[in-house]
Amino acid sequence: MNLAIADPQSDLAAVHWRINRLLAAMLAVAVMLMFKRHYSLAGPDQLTWILSPTARLIAWLTSATPVWEAGVGYADFDRGIIIVPACAGINFMIMAFGLAVYCALGRLRIFTVLAIWMAAALAGAYVLTLGVNTLRIAVSMVLYQADVYGAWLTPELLHRLAGVWIYLGALGLFFKGLQPIINALADRFDPHPRLDRIIWPAWLPLLWYLAGAVGVPAVNLLFRPPLPAFGKHGVTVLAAAVALWGGVGLVKLLAQYSNRNWLNGKDIDRGG
Repeated sequence: MNLAIADPQSDLAAVHWRINRLLAAMLAVAVMLMFKRHYSLAGPDQLTWILSPTARLIAWLTSATPVWEAGVGYADFDRGIIIVPACAGINFMIMAFGLAVYCALGRLRIFTVLAIWMAAALAGAYVLTLGVNTLRIAVSMVLYQADVYGAWLTPELLHRLAGVWIYLGALGLFFKGLQPIINALADRFDPHPRLDRIIWPAWLPLLWYLAGAVGVPAVNLLFRPPLPAFGKHGVTVLAAAVALWGGVGLVKLLAQYSNRNWLNGKDIDRGG
């Protein structure tokens, strides 16, 4: 009869790694809450750190020339553009940062590496937000001038749909890029590189986006009266997000099916 001998050092290391992850998770939550709190209380003057570069990118990418309007934000009234705090994209930045940290917690175990990753993730989320938000505003400029509106398809609805699809699509691509980077870091710095790699489900960005775009505002209803249009907003965001994710999944399945048929046909043409 063989008896398994416990390894005290291994058990101690496992506890140490769990503590590291717990501390990193608490720090990440504190950072997200800090930005959320800052965003909820700040006016345009306190958000120039993200509104100003967004306005400059819009001016570079489009023919608009947003200028600072005290107490409002950046605006080009001739083109109907107003970049106000609601258009800052900070909620998306918080989502991207949180997703990057969440994925890393499943693979990285050294607190120093986790701390460096969180700093890099925050910087990356900020840069990503500037680019994605600039694209969203530029697309909105084009959509507002499009002659596609009717009784049910209003400019506000199309603007909201475009925002959901751009933000969710960007979050999905960001998620795809996270996994190989995190695995490479773990292979480089983990004292036990043979740790199995974690493959996160493809629907994680969808769930993460809905949690931030619908779940968090829903929780806020416990502390403040609901906005008149919250229900409509929530249903629209949920439907648009699921439709985009389902459409992308369907395209992937069709592409795999087509590729499989092409390979089978190629084998038949070779005559075995």
